[in-house]
Amino acid sequence: MVNFEQMKIETRFWKHGLYVAVALVLAGCQSIPVAVNVVQQKPQLTIPLGQRLAPIKLDSVSVKLKRGALIGEYINNRGFGEDFCKASVPNIYWNQGRAKFWDLELQDRFYEAFKAANYNVIGDPNKLFASESRDKIEPDYLVGAQVTEISMQVCDEYSRWTALPARRQNGKSSIKVKWQVFSPVLKKVVFEAYSEGAGALRPGVPDGEIALIDAAFSNAAENFAADPKMLELVSNLSPTVADIRKVDNVILEIKRQNILTDPIQTNIDRVRLGVVTLDSGRAHGSGFFISPTYIMTNNHVVEGQKFIKVRLLTGRELLGEVVRKHPERDVAIVQVERGGHRPIPIRMEPVKITEEVYAIGTPKERRLKGTVSKGIVSSFRSNQYGMEDIQADVDVHGGNSGGALVDKNGNVVGVTYAGAVMLEGKVSAGLNLFIPIYDALKKLNIELKDFQRDRK
Repeated sequence: MVNFEQMKIETRFWKHGLYVAVALVLAGCQSIPVAVNVVQQKPQLTIPLGQRLAPIKLDSVSVKLKRGALIGEYINNRGFGEDFCKASVPNIYWNQGRAKFWDLELQDRFYEAFKAANYNVIGDPNKLFASESRDKIEPDYLVGAQVTEISMQVCDEYSRWTALPARRQNGKSSIKVKWQVFSPVLKKVVFEAYSEGAGALRPGVPDGEIALIDAAFSNAAENFAADPKMLELVSNLSPTVADIRKVDNVILEIKRQNILTDPIQTNIDRVRLGVVTLDSGRAHGSGFFISPTYIMTNNHVVEGQKFIKVRLLTGRELLGEVVRKHPERDVAIVQVERGGHRPIPIRMEPVKITEEVYAIGTPKERRLKGTVSKGIVSSFRSNQYGMEDIQADVDVHGGNSGGALVDKNGNVVGVTYAGAVMLEGKVSAGLNLFIPIYDALKKLNIELKDFQRDRK
């Protein structure tokens, strides 16, 4: 004889990316209880508005739950209010496994939580074209979130007067999140932490289950923002970096170096040591010292970066900060700490057509740092902004950008920044463009001075 009291008819359906298993018992509905954690709200840290912090951005959110993991229950509540809860679907199960669960609202919740705490967070949902603006910022740290636990109790609302579904849900939820902070420059995870969050909805909203996850994730992000170690990480800026970003208002004076007069073959080792590789972790370019602490490069090499790795010809690595830039002229200044760096002398006299010149930089691959190529000045051109460029047939490639163009004695006369290529970008066409050094200095409001002694 069939025991109808124990017979279960199991049906399944998808709802908002969650896997809901329905176990209908003919004698009535039963569910597995799911406890929702009580989460203590951490006191927010005091971060003064305008304090300089490294920029951060949420990179990814994933859920690490086993396929079919129990994450919630629908509750019964006959009550005396206008609506009531009917648990015709007893439980909610996760069926995404380790697949990435991405909801753009979670990115918004992270941004809102960290912005409210006064962090320097990138990803404002209201700025639709932020990634294309001239002042776009690349993050110094990427944040990854991994949800390790979800619990919720959900009320599927029904109208007391019609007994029909109201198509909205209220309830409460809790969540546990593992956070990792990754440095693109160092190419490794530099910080790991855990936080919990809780959410509640009343009255209900359509797709209430997802709204409950969003609310709990938002609270977990707030508690992560309240972690003193996270604040310490993004506050760790070099105290030796001068605040000289107001290019139009502040003249930057650097010591004039004695011009080299011997053939470049005599000075080539000294000149090459003044050229560096700038590495953002995703791409690289070149630069060169114009003073013991300042490096000239292209704006597009450091575009969006606040800090960038500086690799010397010797192999030593430094951390530099972008402190001055002129996007239209495509020049920028990176500042590093003092360390015996010898700048390359700057020649303010313009070059002439057919004059012999040399380009020094890191073409194509990082291992090719300090590569020297030779050519002549071919012509002078006006670019799209009406600024003068030097045209030369010196062989340069991607990675040379920001490197030094020097004369036959090794004095800087220009900055590499653009060129034409052939054969799908593999071969230089000999039509390469360089920024005159005197114009680069002018646009950055930098002046050469004869000091009696070095400034400390």
